[in-house]
Amino acid sequence: MGLLWSLQPAAAQRVKRMIPRDVTKPLEVQLCVYDGHIDTRRGQDGVPAPLASCVVERRFIRDGVRRIVVREGRVRGVLYLPEEEGPFPGVIDMYGSGANFEHRAALLSCQGFAAFRLMYCNFDDLPKAETHLDSEYFTDAVDWFSSHSLVQPGGVGVVGTSFGGLLALIMGTLTDKINAIVWLNGFSAMPVSTQFNYKGKILPTLGFDISRVKVMEEGHLYILDTVDDLALEPEKCIQVETIACPVLFVVSEDDKNLRSDKMAEQAIARMEAHGKTNHQLLAYPGAGHLLEPPYMPHCKISFHPIPGAEVDWGGETRAHCAAQEDLWPRMIAFLRNSRLHSQL
Repeated sequence: MGLLWSLQPAAAQRVKRMIPRDVTKPLEVQLCVYDGHIDTRRGQDGVPAPLASCVVERRFIRDGVRRIVVREGRVRGVLYLPEEEGPFPGVIDMYGSGANFEHRAALLSCQGFAAFRLMYCNFDDLPKAETHLDSEYFTDAVDWFSSHSLVQPGGVGVVGTSFGGLLALIMGTLTDKINAIVWLNGFSAMPVSTQFNYKGKILPTLGFDISRVKVMEEGHLYILDTVDDLALEPEKCIQVETIACPVLFVVSEDDKNLRSDKMAEQAIARMEAHGKTNHQLLAYPGAGHLLEPPYMPHCKISFHPIPGAEVDWGGETRAHCAAQEDLWPRMIAFLRNSRLHSQL
């Protein structure tokens, strides 16, 4: 699959992440063979006709999988159900910074899960950004999903990337209806960009220093270390010691968006300080912030809605894509095994 995971955007290409907006349609990739080297910096001008070409379809959803837009009370999202009768093990899927991608939830449904892509902003009638959130929204979502007739009893798993990882931890502190958490390069304390009402109290936020932002020669931003070190304010860490289910912390060691390795360390230290052992840690050298399902192209630089500019996400392409390929089956196994353990 190297032809696909090694794909990189051309210099003048505006779209940097090769992720489908509509997962019900295949993503078409045209492969061309040319005589000699083609300089992509020149655009299409002067490019000769290819010696051979074909179109590869990348499908993110199986025939028969049902995609259902969810509007239950104030809960919003998209539910993917396998074609079989069910009930199915349930998984909630979340990304960060208002990204409404559905491809991971669709792929989880292909693994036999009822996958609920929970939206919390920038969707339907929800606010455009995650500036104000409250815990009741997420408990309402878990209550609705875990009681769905096509979701197996015994709780649901949660997968969260970046800010979604933080929300996954928070959900684990709110309810015992969560049976597994997969935290992907997330926060373990609330960033200053969000005011989060947790059971009637506003969570403390980590400081942010805009003077630490660097503008790189290529024009994108380097934002690592703009958020204050959680180790200096450990009391701001989410109360992860109250989480009853297993937690899989996944960190990329070349994450240039935030110190996700330090965030995981602080969360695990807090759990262990309270005698908790329900955690695992996976670390991937050379991988960047945006871990995706396997064979997705590595995205190193793209637009980030919080600073409103392109940022460096980090990662070396070969190591990053190897991490994605290794992580996916481990994550699926963790979700399944945690569910089986919860039923004992």
